[in-house]
Amino acid sequence: MKSFTIPSTDDYPISVHEFIPSSANSVSIVFAPAVAVPQKFYFHMAEYLAEKGCNVFTFDYRSIGSSNSKSIRALKSHGFFSWAMDFKSVSKHVKEKFPDNAQYMIGHSYGGNSVGFSDAFQYYDKYLTIGSQFGFYKHFTPRMRFLIYLNFKFFIPITTSILGYYPSKWFGLGRPLTTKAAKDWATFLLHPDSMLHFTKGNSETFYQEIKESMLLISIDDDLFAPKKSVDILGDRVYHNAQTSRKHLVPSDYKLKTIGHFDFFRKKNQDILWPIIDQWFEL
Repeated sequence: MKSFTIPSTDDYPISVHEFIPSSANSVSIVFAPAVAVPQKFYFHMAEYLAEKGCNVFTFDYRSIGSSNSKSIRALKSHGFFSWAMDFKSVSKHVKEKFPDNAQYMIGHSYGGNSVGFSDAFQYYDKYLTIGSQFGFYKHFTPRMRFLIYLNFKFFIPITTSILGYYPSKWFGLGRPLTTKAAKDWATFLLHPDSMLHFTKGNSETFYQEIKESMLLISIDDDLFAPKKSVDILGDRVYHNAQTSRKHLVPSDYKLKTIGHFDFFRKKNQDILWPIIDQWFEL
């Protein structure tokens, strides 16, 4: 594993880790993280894929994990579109380093939505998303609807106005977020058009341009990405892509739970990760 930084489109330094195979198979894979989840969470899976022969890359969005060269308050105006530029910069770097490789993306939660916030799709041949969803909260369970509305409608405006950032950890939602990222997340969850709403302002999104093969995975006990919300993601957002769906029920794999995070945990390497091998034909 090699660690380094690359400049984003505005020269902000983005922390990247490269996992180097002992025998390369002409495949590059980039991990797009979930909101507030540092790249180290994906290291075990990245190592596994490198052992399969892939050139694998993980990174942190600005203000998350190791991409923290500025204080979170100094980045208060940087949100989802800034993160999209970070992802695009990493994607471009990987393609330039391995121009002859097939390049694939694994997106976790928001990471699976992020590719449409920039034209990073131009660097990819195939996608896999895990727990990525059409975020509108009314597609969630009643309990989650209440918690999302309370947190994103009230606590985010209050905490960001007082602290100058969103203390996600207070609410069990990972690393602290910049004010803009937190407010973008609130829009993503509270607006009926979810990520598609961002196209209606002065910003440009690229979901219509994505036409490659994409596997959307939902998990039966994932409270953050109910099956219905993942179905809608394929139908409304990635409708021009060659989408496939896979819904995982923990008991089918002799597991008690998978939830929003356990797909990536090393304990499920032999149980769930072969799904990735099959999709990417590794």
